[in-house]
Amino acid sequence: MATIMAVGAHTGDAQLTMGMLLARHAMAGDRVVIVDLTAGERGAPRGRDIAEFREYNVECAGKFARKIGGVSIVLDSPDGELEKTKENVMRLADLMREYQVNAVLSHWKMSLHRDHVIAHQLTDDAIFYASLPTFERPLPPAKIRRFMYAENWEDEEGFVPYYWFDVTEAFPVWKEAVKELWLSEHSQSFPYLRYYEALSITRGARIGKDHATCFAADAGQRRQILDGLV
Repeated sequence: MATIMAVGAHTGDAQLTMGMLLARHAMAGDRVVIVDLTAGERGAPRGRDIAEFREYNVECAGKFARKIGGVSIVLDSPDGELEKTKENVMRLADLMREYQVNAVLSHWKMSLHRDHVIAHQLTDDAIFYASLPTFERPLPPAKIRRFMYAENWEDEEGFVPYYWFDVTEAFPVWKEAVKELWLSEHSQSFPYLRYYEALSITRGARIGKDHATCFAADAGQRRQILDGLV
């Protein structure tokens, strides 16, 4: 059994962009952990109390995780004020060690949203400290073998699909679960559910599947060693 951790800047980011692959792994018996660095409370609809909306988002994140068979963790950085502090990096690194994570999904490095950029940087640093055997922490290092970056409409600059996953069987599970998030169907600024459903269909068509999801790799991961051409 592998352990997959998805790290999103706000409640909704990981669930929408990484959730299909997470559902696929959970269905295969792997452990899935979703960490929201903030609760996305400043996306509250007009007239709704921000503190109350935060609690609501935390509850919805938990419902999503349970529906796909995973675990939800929402940290307490304020929405819009996420910072790459040592405290935040080490808190995430310790979670990676606690759950003995094998693979990490997170944001691409370029984004329209500052919290997404910080989330990328914070996650990359956390992977380093979580997996470094000589860095002493209360818990043993995590054997993180792979990390990749999700396709997000706000993180499009420089994003090139590198990993492609067939998520056809997991798609109905994801679609039912993601409706637990207010953002997915009720946002007045962007049609989140419609967009990511359509994206999964177009990505699927490229690989001959009903639904697919794509992830990017950084330059250091874009390397394949071959014995020959045949």
